[in-house]
Amino acid sequence: MSYRGYGQRAFTLSEVLITLAITGILIGMTFPGMESLHSRQQSKVSSQLLFSALVLARNTAISHGHLVTVCRSGDGLVCGGNWSQGVIVFTDTNGNRKIDNSDSLVSSVSTSGFRGRIYWRSFGNRQYVQFLPTGATRGQNGNFTLCPDSGFGEAAQQIVISRTGRIRYAVDSDGDGLVEDSRGKPVRC
Repeated sequence: MSYRGYGQRAFTLSEVLITLAITGILIGMTFPGMESLHSRQQSKVSSQLLFSALVLARNTAISHGHLVTVCRSGDGLVCGGNWSQGVIVFTDTNGNRKIDNSDSLVSSVSTSGFRGRIYWRSFGNRQYVQFLPTGATRGQNGNFTLCPDSGFGEAAQQIVISRTGRIRYAVDSDGDGLVEDSRGKPVRC
């Protein structure tokens, strides 16, 4: 039986292989861009969580009239572990960086979804931040640097804390895709 006017044409094996090869090349070209975008987004979310915890700590110190401590915490209950696991915010009436009977846990923030390292570099290299009832830090200034494992420099983030308690993000002031530190140099991981 013949079908007139309805010619059927199939793809040859070589046409299918060429199409798959071109598709693979195009996907391969876009994948690094997607990985970089994912890394930047992950850094941004983690820096926002950390930034919010710091603002909460400062505001709590001011509104409650108590010293408030932010420290790294692996379990969300006591100080310890590393910054990449998370932080706790708590009132610290005696300033000993431990949650005692007169203290209260204000917040526990997990940053464990961040694939990379978070560093806190501060005056005196203290691995905590304390806010006074005035909103200033307790003699500290420094920065949190978020360094993703991806190796994409444009995904690095930095949060800067001044001695007066001002908390801000480092910005890309020269438009090169890399945020600059307080000295105007690109953040390095």
